Amino acid sequence: MANLDFKTYLNTRTQLVSDDIKSSRACSWVEPTGYAESRKYVSLNPGHCKKVRFLTIDCDHPDFDEIPGSFPKPLCTVISRGTGRHHHIFELATPVLTDINSRMKPRRLLASVEKSFIKHLGGDENFTNRLSKNPWNTKEWSTIWYPDFKPIELKDCLVWCDIEPSNDNRKLVVVKTSGYSRNVDLFDHVRLLAYQHYFGSWNENDSELYAVAYQFNTSLAVPLPENEVRSTCKSILKFMQERYVGGADTSYARKTPSVDDKINIIKEAIETAKASKEIITKPYIAEKSGISLRTVERHWSKL
Repeated sequence: MANLDFKTYLNTRTQLVSDDIKSSRACSWVEPTGYAESRKYVSLNPGHCKKVRFLTIDCDHPDFDEIPGSFPKPLCTVISRGTGRHHHIFELATPVLTDINSRMKPRRLLASVEKSFIKHLGGDENFTNRLSKNPWNTKEWSTIWYPDFKPIELKDCLVWCDIEPSNDNRKLVVVKTSGYSRNVDLFDHVRLLAYQHYFGSWNENDSELYAVAYQFNTSLAVPLPENEVRSTCKSILKFMQERYVGGADTSYARKTPSVDDKINIIKEAIETAKASKEIITKPYIAEKSGISLRTVERHWSKL
């Protein structure tokens, strides 16, 4: 593993890199992977954290060799000489997309696993998993490669989690992590309450929604900055304005049809087409039902 080619292993053309992450000026940049091998810090994840393939736990204590016996082995541990501070780097068997359009369930699973790893390894809760100590840079760091390492399946790590991710949207899903989830935690808490209750005028000055968000933020072990709380609230307000309709005397409901409603609309369009003896095709049904062709194709097997 130690002799594995840096460029081949990362399998990307460019890398986000840095030589001084504590600098007050702009201190990270993107460069060809071939040049990145000698940098102190690199982004190990494709697309610079839009897809998480490696999970890094940043530990500010010197006990780099204290890993619970049955705990998954990391790919490697990168250690600062002198202080013993280190990064444990785990490779995921299945990378997790974390961009705005990605599925929430894998992100929650990743967040829950990261939270448990931080707890059991004594990691830093504020670490963002954006830049890791470069394990191939032997000039700056000492790296331990584990020969019995295997890529981890997130679902197999749930035994280490205090709280399993919930599929029930009515329940508050408690997850944590910088980058995937103190923000997600706050977002889930406020949005699920917003779906059930009317918070006023649904404008950017809606004090009640902000009050709920600020109160929840204070309950976090490491609260988010105020600008991130406000950004989350604005996102929820925008979604409610665009997707929900209601008022002071009426309960809120989605402006857009639910999945079941869409399937029923498609079925009605098919029945109408049969009665009219029309040739039933997916594009025709999409046109008559007002449902997008992509949605019709996705649910066609359920009809």
